[in-house]
Amino acid sequence: MRIDDLEKCDTIIERAAEIVKSGGIIVYPTDTSYGIGCDPRLPDALDRLKDVKRRDRRIGVPLLFSDLSQCEEYHAFGGLERVIARLFWPGGLTLVVDAKPEVPDHITVGRSTIVVRVPNHVIPRGIAQKIGGPIVGTSANRTGGPSPFDVAVAIDQLGEEVDLYIDGGPSLATSDSTIIGVESTGTDGPLNIKVYREGQLTIDQLSESLKVDTDALSAWSTRFVYTDM
Repeated sequence: MRIDDLEKCDTIIERAAEIVKSGGIIVYPTDTSYGIGCDPRLPDALDRLKDVKRRDRRIGVPLLFSDLSQCEEYHAFGGLERVIARLFWPGGLTLVVDAKPEVPDHITVGRSTIVVRVPNHVIPRGIAQKIGGPIVGTSANRTGGPSPFDVAVAIDQLGEEVDLYIDGGPSLATSDSTIIGVESTGTDGPLNIKVYREGQLTIDQLSESLKVDTDALSAWSTRFVYTDM
């Protein structure tokens, strides 16, 4: 399905939501690269998606939400996390956060954390709103393949193993989302920000916004700690 007008895509969102709710897999545009998604609450759909990506089933996947309120069903936001969400959501920033105890094991894959984002794009947010929960938001490529910023790149890699491709045209982005988390300093003082991946939102841009926000400065140590996923 091709998007001609982002303000008139209710039919596309409705069709995509029907497929996702029935256990299907879709490829869709976001504000970064194209994503491949399903309803993560359906274990069989999630396993199938990982098989399509050639991804180890023991590895988790990012979750995209319609808004912060929907995301709060999966994670209890702390003060600094809430400030970050206010400043950068919807947008190209992904957070590594603690999962609530009720998040199913097939989503957490044995980890205490999940990876969450509210994207700045009507399609994934609309689908998440329509199905009443998050959709998987991992990039629409084979594991190790190039991130697709045009639907044709996704089609070349995934072929007919996907139930629906949504063509939103070339992405305006050239990088995937930036991934960070909030890290304790081992005291009751301000928290560090842990950087897992620098993407479309640069760390300089992130820092500039945080350093002029009063709430952020009261909760943040002003330190960035870099690590690998």
